[in-house]
Parts: sequence; C-alpha cells; structure tokens
Amino acid sequence: MTHLNRRTVNDLREIFLEGKDLLKVYGPTTAVNHLDINVYQGEVLALVGGNGAGKSTLTKILSGVISSDSGSIKILGEEINLNKYTPATARSKGIRVVHQELSLCKNLTVYENFYIEQYQRFQKGNPKWRDEAREMARQALDRVFPDHGIDVGAGLATLSIAQQQMVEIARATSDPDVKMMVLDEPTSSLPARQTEQLQDYIKKSAREQKIAYIYISHRLKEIMFLADYIYIMQNGAQKYQCPIGETDEDDIVERMGDGAVEKKAGIFLAPELNKNTRVSFHDYSSKHLKNVTKEMYGGEIVAITGLEGNGQLELIQEIFYQAKKKRPGLQISGKVAYVAGDRKKEGIFPLGSIKDNMIVSKIADSALFKPISMGNVDQAVTHWNQRLKTKCASTDDLITMLSGGNQQKVLIGRALAVDADIILLDDPTRGVDIGTKLELYEVFREAAKAGKLVIWKTSDDAELEYCTRLLVMNNGTIAGEFSHEEFDHSSMLKVAFRNNKEKADNLEKRKAKTPRLYLFSLISMLVLYMVCGFMSPSIFSKFGVELLAVGFAPFVFAALAQTFIIGLGHIDLGVGAFMGLVNVICATILDQSTGLGLLCLAGLIIAYSCMGLVIYLRDVPPIIVTLGMSFVWTGIAYVLQDVPGGHVPEWMVHIFNFNNPILQGVLVWLVLFIVAAIFIYRSRYGTALRGFGNNENAMRNSGWSKAKAYWTTYMIAGTFAAMGGIAQSVITGASDVNASATYTMLTVAAVIIGGGYFSGGVVTHIGAVFGGISLTMISVLLGLLKVSTDYTATIQGLVLIIILSLRLIRKEKLQ
Repeated sequence: MTHLNRRTVNDLREIFLEGKDLLKVYGPTTAVNHLDINVYQGEVLALVGGNGAGKSTLTKILSGVISSDSGSIKILGEEINLNKYTPATARSKGIRVVHQELSLCKNLTVYENFYIEQYQRFQKGNPKWRDEAREMARQALDRVFPDHGIDVGAGLATLSIAQQQMVEIARATSDPDVKMMVLDEPTSSLPARQTEQLQDYIKKSAREQKIAYIYISHRLKEIMFLADYIYIMQNGAQKYQCPIGETDEDDIVERMGDGAVEKKAGIFLAPELNKNTRVSFHDYSSKHLKNVTKEMYGGEIVAITGLEGNGQLELIQEIFYQAKKKRPGLQISGKVAYVAGDRKKEGIFPLGSIKDNMIVSKIADSALFKPISMGNVDQAVTHWNQRLKTKCASTDDLITMLSGGNQQKVLIGRALAVDADIILLDDPTRGVDIGTKLELYEVFREAAKAGKLVIWKTSDDAELEYCTRLLVMNNGTIAGEFSHEEFDHSSMLKVAFRNNKEKADNLEKRKAKTPRLYLFSLISMLVLYMVCGFMSPSIFSKFGVELLAVGFAPFVFAALAQTFIIGLGHIDLGVGAFMGLVNVICATILDQSTGLGLLCLAGLIIAYSCMGLVIYLRDVPPIIVTLGMSFVWTGIAYVLQDVPGGHVPEWMVHIFNFNNPILQGVLVWLVLFIVAAIFIYRSRYGTALRGFGNNENAMRNSGWSKAKAYWTTYMIAGTFAAMGGIAQSVITGASDVNASATYTMLTVAAVIIGGGYFSGGVVTHIGAVFGGISLTMISVLLGLLKVSTDYTATIQGLVLIIILSLRLIRKEKLQ
C-alpha cells in the first residue's frame, strides 16, 4: 500500500508533514526504525500498534520533543533542520500535541495553563493578560466541550482527572494557527459524553479548517469512527497502512499481533460462587462513601463505574485499606491486592528494576527479617512476565525503560504474584493496546475461574461486557446494579447522572471553604505576638514593633530568597553563608572602596545565579551544588575577615536605615521587596517559573527555556539574599561571618510553615514572611520566659510539626 492511494480520497488534500527514514535508537532498543510517514491536511490519521511499538517516540520526533538520529522531516514542503527542531519550532509551524501523560501544571489555575501553552499570543506589557487568558480558556472549552462546567479560575489540582484531560485537549485547540494536532490517547480519562463531543470537534475541524490529526488510541471503535487512514506500527517500523474503509477491527487486531491474538467475547461465568472469598458492605459509610450495602464473592468480576468522582475509586481503596482492620459494616475474607490507576504517581518505583517492582508486594507480605530466596523471586518474575507477555530485554532493567503498557503489566503481575484472593483494579487497561487488553481480560477470567474476586473500576464502557455484573456509583453510594445479561448503556447513564448537580454544588461549597496556604502561619504569628505582648506590653508600642521588625528583617529577606528556590523544586543549603559573605564585603571592601565593593556585590549575585546554570548544564542535584557553594561563601568570608568587626559605610546606613515618621528605612526596603516578590510570582514570567516548579517537562514541551528559568530564579533569589546581607550589615554596623549561619534551615522551615511544599511549585511569599516572623517570635517568647536559648531550635521544630499537622488535618476535612 503506497501513500499515493490516499490522494484518491480527496484530491484537494496536500501533504502537511512528510517524514522519511526516521531512526531513533536508545542503547540496544530501536524505538523508531527507518520509518516513512505522511500526514495530509484535513486528514485524521490513526496511528496504532502494540505497547512499545514506537508510537509515542514517533510523535515526539514529529513534534520536536526529541530529535531523530537520522532521516528528514518536511512541513508543507519545507525541509526542517532536525538539529534545531524543538517544540517551539514545531508550534511555530502549527503543530500541537496532547500527550498521554498530561502536560499540565497542577499548581496553576486553568487559565494560567492556557497562558503557559499560548504565551506567544499575548502582547508584552499587557496588564490585562489574565483577563485575556481567562477568555481564551472559556472559549476553547466551550468550543470543544459544551456545558463542561469547569471554572477557568479554579486551581487545576481541584479538578477531576477527566476535567484535567478536557483542559489539556481544549488548550491544544486554542491556537487559531494550529495546522496539525497529535492526540495521544485523548479519551482515556474522558466520560462517554465528552468523548462524543471531542469526536464531533475533530471531524468538524478537519473538514472545515483542514486541520491534520494524528490520532493514537487503543479504542478501535473510535478509530473506525474517526479515522480516514490507518497506520500500524510494530517494533518501531511501519507494518501496514491503508484507508480506513479497507479494514475492520478484527483485521487491525490481527495485523497488530501477527495473528497471535485471538479476540474473545463474553466472560467466564462461574457455575457457583466461592463464598469463602467475600467483600460485604452493610450500611457502610466513610468520608467518601454513604450507606453502601452490597456483597461480592469469589468467582465474580464486578465492574465499578459511574461519572468521574462519584466514589468508584474510594470504594476499591476502602476495601484495600480496611482489609486487615475490623471496621463495622465492612467484612473482608481473603488476601487483597491492589493495582493503582496512576502508574506513574502511585504504581511504579521509577528507580527500581522490573524485577524489584514486580516482587515488592510479595516481599512485603513475608516476615520482616525473613531471608529472601532469589531463586523463588526469579521464578515468580519469569512466570508472570511470560504469562503477561511483558516485553523487556532483562528484568534487571529499570522499569522506566518499558513502555506504559508494559509497565502496567508489571503492576498487574505484582498483584497476581502475591496470590491474592481479592484483586482490586483501578482502570488497569488505560493506555494499553488492544492486544494487551485482550490478554489481560483473559487473565482476569482465569482469576475468576480460580475462585478469586476481581473488582474492576473501569472508564471504558466496552469493557463492561467482560464483567459478571456492574455496580453504578452516584454521589458516594451504589445507585444501581446490572447483571451481565441485563446491562443497558442508556439505563446505566441515567443512574450515573441522577442528582449529580447536588454533588457538584457541594463540591463547590467545599472548595469555597479551602483556606489560604498562609492561614496557619498567620494565625501562629498573631498568637505568638499577642502572648509576647501580654508578657511585655511595650511590644505593642510603635517602638516595640519597630524593634522586633528590624530584628527579623534580615531573616525575612532570606526566607523570601528561599521561597523562590523551593518554588522551583530546589533547596538552597547555602543562603545563610551567602548572606554572611555579603555582610563581610559590606563592612570591609565596600568601606574601603565604594566602586570595588559594589562590583563585588554585583559579582556575588551573578555567581549565585550561575548555580542555576551549573545545575542545568551538568544535571547536578541542587542540594549538592548549594551545599558545596556554602563552603565557598564561608571560605571567602573568612579570608576577608576571620573575626567579627569592620565598619559599614555611613552612606549605606543612611540609604538603608534612615528614620522616618512611619517606618525605619530597613523596613521600607523590606516592604518593597515583599511587594516585588508577590508581583514577580504574579507576573507572566513568574507564572512560568511556578510552572517549572511543578511540571518541568510540560514547560519544556510548551517551548519555555529550562536554562533561562533556572538562571532567572537563582538571580532573583540571589538578589533577595544579598538584600538580607545588606540589612544585616546596616542594622549591626559591622560584620560577622556566622551571624546568619542558622538562617539556612530556618528559611526552609519558614517557607513550609507558610504553606509551601518541597515539590510541586506550591509556595507563597506572604506565607513565608509570616512563617519567618513566627519563628523569630519564638525566640522572643523564650527570652521573655527566661528559657535558655539552647532550647530555641527544639521548640521551633516542634512548632513546625504542630503547624504542619494542623494544616494536614484541615486538608483532610476538606477532601
């Protein structure tokens, strides 16, 4: 079959993208093997193949995410320089990608995620960019998913997986200049209604706007409905291609699997139930479940379905977590194993081998100090790898070297290897090819035939035919039940949609009650201040407030600096030492030569920013770079001044520590820098920096520079830390290398107390300020209580633990 056959479908179509002799090799694996592919304008090209066939690698090459080792790509007849072909270049040519793994930043709002993807469409310096981004997000979502019900101002993390998938898809369509779109398993998390809406949009946009589509899916019914042409890959190479009218589902399955996969229908129905294996709910309620009453037995495959977020996942997780407990209303007979749905976040151990990932549950099930028989381990791993047909060169390879579908096989093998009686499945076939799906269906049938109970949460209605009965969840309870013979799709949807408006309203009320991240740090600061004030009323006076504020100012500058670093997902273990060096330079070199001193301070900030480049260029963990530089900063400071002393220039004291009727100079500078920090994070590029802290790969795929982000973040943090050193200098009038030595770990504590997290790009500058003041107030309180300063660090640590515990308790109540 040649590409020329496709021109007969519509003579008006022209080739948009032409790839020739594309090759990509990873060590011993040839992911794309001298492959040719054409994509025509206005055509929906279905790209199918088994897991590990090379589909994702091919689309990454075509979209500039990775470069091919050889071959050529032409876009609208123009030869592309593959050495300079990046996601930004691909976007400039009109190519957009919806990846299988969502490339969104969960710490940003919905509209901010749209801005991240379409930043080039916003005018620089436009103060109304947020309003424009909101409107762009609303229009795109309305266009693809009418009646989507998504608040574009909501944090992405508050949305369900299905809603996040809708945002990802709509975001890709929001560019009016899009000419080709790659959709990798776009409906894997979408409900039936939104799947139909997406299909309608694809057909309409391909027909009217001549947008080309590469559509990757293992749902063959979607392929047959949508595609104009099908392209089958195997082992990184083209295996077969033809117009969609010249094939059918059975033919596709046979060609994908060399005829080795036999399509099976129906499900083995056990002649009698195994009542020794049982899950029994009786009027059972929990945080997410309400008055559930149902019994399930060995020999069954019970499907759990319903609209996203109605308790399906919570039901199977409740069985798993309560398996070894005796909670009223829930009885479980038999050993339980669980296959997580989010294999990347909850399933695999990315630094572990395939063998380690498969056997970890079996080892955990044995006695604590019992020796491990490697012979038995190898035997179990080999058995389940062969049974599940996991494609791998060696079980000692990292699990991340496998395709997504093969990783899923490893997780299923992990559950089966422990010989569990009850197997809980969270959408186990999501993103898995049809051949693998059929193999897994047969494995589940065998488990039921052996008397095991399989409880299967699924989002694919086509899988319901493989289950003995179906339970429909609605608002945390089982609202309906269908046997295999009685199942009716429309009746199931009616049960699933019933009263969901009430659930949505309750969810919005809970979200409205979600506190600001800095709430607990604010409360702790106020409580500590009031206690100190009652013990020493002068603290409430203007003089007392200024005295306290001047004392904590240098530390707050340091905390603001650390906030930027932690916001990037890093930690600076040298910020205190850096401030000490700044302090020394201010009291020595700057006092002797203004020009040289200022040059040294500027050079220090530049040197600090270069840490970001070192981390980026050499891929060295930030903790190592910053820890190493802390010794450099301290060493230089001791060379300049080995004992406390020196003198800070009068002009610097006047600039940074002047008196006025409202605030002292240092506090004025502090307020200005707090406002600046908040403004930076609220700015367009500050939004991008927050995105890097949450999902670096997504930002790079959207065309943002990782090197620039690292350098900019460390430059900003260095400036704030330098201001902290200057504040320390003008307050004391001299220098001490060790004056700020304790600040490093305390700044980390201040950021976390203020609502930040060590990863995920979630920080708040105002919270870090409150957290820093709270930690400082603890020292004041201990002084008033005449407690030795030896206990300061211990009590500060206890306060940190208490605040974090209260924050987590509050978070649990809101879920």
